[in-house]
Amino acid sequence: MLTAALSFLGRHARLALPSGIVIALLLPDIDARWDIILPLIITAIYAASMIRLDLRAALVSALRPSRLLFTIFLSSFILCAVPVIYVVLGRLFGLDALLMPSLVWYAVAPPIASTVWMCTLLGFNAGLAMEVIVLTSLAAPFTGPALASIFLHDVAVIDQLALLGRLAGMIIGGTVIALIAQRLLGREKIEQNAKVFDGLSSLAMLVFLLPVFNGTGTAVWQTPGLAFQLLLLAVVMNIGAQIILMLATAIRTKNKPRERQGAALPVLAVVTGNRNVGLYFAALPPDPVFALFTAMYQIPLYLTPLILSSLDKWICPRPVQ
Repeated sequence: MLTAALSFLGRHARLALPSGIVIALLLPDIDARWDIILPLIITAIYAASMIRLDLRAALVSALRPSRLLFTIFLSSFILCAVPVIYVVLGRLFGLDALLMPSLVWYAVAPPIASTVWMCTLLGFNAGLAMEVIVLTSLAAPFTGPALASIFLHDVAVIDQLALLGRLAGMIIGGTVIALIAQRLLGREKIEQNAKVFDGLSSLAMLVFLLPVFNGTGTAVWQTPGLAFQLLLLAVVMNIGAQIILMLATAIRTKNKPRERQGAALPVLAVVTGNRNVGLYFAALPPDPVFALFTAMYQIPLYLTPLILSSLDKWICPRPVQ
């Protein structure tokens, strides 16, 4: 019964994720120790995202010098170049000062853990996504506050080592769980039940919405104009990056459809657009505007599999067999 339910959820993950946002917005506030529960949910997302990967082979591939240099280059682009681009564009188009901190903290955040699973779901290079996520997550506690202090005034002090420790703990915890599951089940059984594990990843992401959207319905009702502006900002940064990088994919792999599956640009589209905004939201002093942005940002994030699969088919059509 549970397996069938998870398989159904996995088959309809593209629609289930945005449906979860609607449900989460309608739920009443839940009084719980989210500070304890949230890291456990994120660890589960890491585990569910990694379980479909051949982790040992991925590690061997990641440590090859040429591959490591390439991953460092991609990570540097995401953590350093993209924030500069976004801040310049924000200032060029006269972004409201009230919204600028949300743009900056989004831009300096590392990709979110679930992008590994999204790449698996979309048929992109999930191994490369995992390498980028691990590297950017370990670097972001240091690069993020440093860049934010350049772009913003009066940036709150962040305990970088504590932030690094939390991220490393969740990554290691998720990896250990995935390795234990692979050991117990075997890779063949996992592949035979791919949709079940897609359902597990979807379920973990849906549960993640509970703490993120807790109290958001009231905030949206009280400040609908601000909520709309923050949603528009999130959509432009997230979906905009995906469209640009998928167009680059189409140009790069034109008449070379076989290169698309292992190409870096589709992976870059997913990880550049979808950031772990909650990382800094949890580390910074309470800010109602950034709290509302963190919630609104989940909408384009949870629409990514649906939108990007359509973009991929439209921009990079597969040849008729």
